[in-house]
Amino acid sequence: MFKVINLALIFVLLSFNSIAKQPLIPLNNFTQMPMVSSPSISPDGKNIAVILNQGEFTQVAIMPFNDRRNVKVILQLGVEKYRIDNLYWGNDERILVSVSQPYIIQKNRYRTTHLYSAKIDGSDVFEMRRKNKYKTQVTFYYNSPRVLSLLEHDSEHILVTLNDIRDGNYSSVFKVNINDGSFDKYLPNSLRITKWGVSRTGDVLLAIGVDKNPNKDINYIYTRKNSTADWELVKTREDYKSDTFNVVLYEQDKNSIIVRSDHREDDNDAPKSSLWRYHIATEKFELLGKAPENYDVTDAIIRRQGKHKEVIGYKYNDGFIRYVYFDKKSDALATEIRQIFSKNDLQANIYDWDNNKERYIISTISDSKAGQFYLFDQKANKLLPWYGQYPQLNKYKLAKVQPFDFTARDGMKLHGYLTLPNDVKNPPVILYPHGGPYARDSQYFSSFVQMFASRGFAVLQVNFRGSTGYGNRYQTSGYRQWGKKMQTDLLDAMQWVKKSGKANTDNACIAGTSYGGYAALVAGFQTPEMFKCVISIAGVSDMESQIDHWDRFGYDSYINNAVSKNPNEMAEVSPINHVKKFKVPVLLMHGQADTRVSYYQSEKMYDALKSAGKDVHFELFKFGTHHLNDAANRTKAMAMMETFLTKHLN
Repeated sequence: MFKVINLALIFVLLSFNSIAKQPLIPLNNFTQMPMVSSPSISPDGKNIAVILNQGEFTQVAIMPFNDRRNVKVILQLGVEKYRIDNLYWGNDERILVSVSQPYIIQKNRYRTTHLYSAKIDGSDVFEMRRKNKYKTQVTFYYNSPRVLSLLEHDSEHILVTLNDIRDGNYSSVFKVNINDGSFDKYLPNSLRITKWGVSRTGDVLLAIGVDKNPNKDINYIYTRKNSTADWELVKTREDYKSDTFNVVLYEQDKNSIIVRSDHREDDNDAPKSSLWRYHIATEKFELLGKAPENYDVTDAIIRRQGKHKEVIGYKYNDGFIRYVYFDKKSDALATEIRQIFSKNDLQANIYDWDNNKERYIISTISDSKAGQFYLFDQKANKLLPWYGQYPQLNKYKLAKVQPFDFTARDGMKLHGYLTLPNDVKNPPVILYPHGGPYARDSQYFSSFVQMFASRGFAVLQVNFRGSTGYGNRYQTSGYRQWGKKMQTDLLDAMQWVKKSGKANTDNACIAGTSYGGYAALVAGFQTPEMFKCVISIAGVSDMESQIDHWDRFGYDSYINNAVSKNPNEMAEVSPINHVKKFKVPVLLMHGQADTRVSYYQSEKMYDALKSAGKDVHFELFKFGTHHLNDAANRTKAMAMMETFLTKHLN
């Protein structure tokens, strides 16, 4: 029976420090990686595993659910090179840790995955890696295990995928003993499978294969009735030509697949991603959940009962991520938690829970308050504060992030966010386009946005056409618009700010990462009079070279449908071909270990600008990733950005 939370207790817990007129927030308060991330409750609810960032070191720690001070670090990685990606509870006494590191094969940059097993007391730590008689760079990369299933009825083993040369280096499934690291072939691959799906009980009963022609993005979806049955082809789809069909879970008992798809029941409906049950026998779709307005369903909510999985709801993003539950008990608990924290202007959601659904981790965040976790013991009826991601910022008043809508020059309605610094009149503007480009900005706390605002700058974020989360038309209208309408959307947002009078658009710089870095460089040659400086982090400068890179990795359909393979068209929107048009200082930054955009893109752009006599600086970060997501590199990058922006904006 659902217990009512003691509201009086919560109001005390949620009281924040009173904030007086504050001095300049120290830069290193923003440059650190989140102190805690990915907390996970053990199946029995007794312990919590969490990723800790302490200065330049990343650690895995275990602590009792009811004693936050008893922190036991069981694994620590060195500076910069490695990254802890995920934590999994193998059982109540053993934690699994997925780690990645940069790796070079024939001048191409990848990340290899390494899987470690450790007892929760920090003993018996070892890497689970299959022994391979082939000792080449390629086989080392292919031998990277990724967790597929925590077996429901077997607490000593898990299933992982890796690329096996015996199966043509397509994905194969192995059963791994988490106590000694031994590997046994569990499932061979004769169908060019690249992705496996599990049932509610963790059995591998679904598979997704690719066409024998690598230039065709055709997917073949197979299922089988049980672990000994033959595979049956149940659906075929082609990227950019068929309805999307993102598999969430195979339901063996119903002979159905839960998917996120832009399938429509009525041709008059605006196409967008919703949650569906696809009935294999009838090839019919049953609607499970649809987000309001034109928002996409971004993910399913999956409840773990032991190692049994069940879809209990879905999520969508209207600026903040919203959780919608199907069952009344989960919805009642989630609603009450949201109501409690909303009194302090916080967005709250259930983050994790134990097998008995008695102990929960609650996450809270807002536009101006960093992520904070709370622990709720439903049986004891207690809700207590735990750790936060940026506790060093709690005593400061941060800037509010304001959503707005505007109309582009061709009449399309678009969305964005404007963050105004506290107590600054007519502030200078930083136009800060997001990466992707097929991604989006949200209203959540961002350490970069708040760092800019704390220095007195207004920050303009634009969900230009091509951004995700607003339905198909919003996203697909950005296809093949690199350096074109996606770029003019940014300029139209600047015009909206100018007309609003909220900030000084005549005193502005543009900065971005990835596609945002590309957009910043495009602004440098297309609108050289509009900005006083340009910052590009991991930005593309040569579209033809980037297309060659994508082509080598098999993204032919993405290139043809979402970008373009026309060399003349791409040359026209490549900043490296227009360096003579640049008139303002440029700061280029790039991680040497970037696997998405080669640092050569920034290096060659620097050489071209320098040869043209332009004001440019290039900083290369050793071991730096695409997003420079380690404390050492981020500290240096933010310091350089602060100095650069302060110098060039009045």
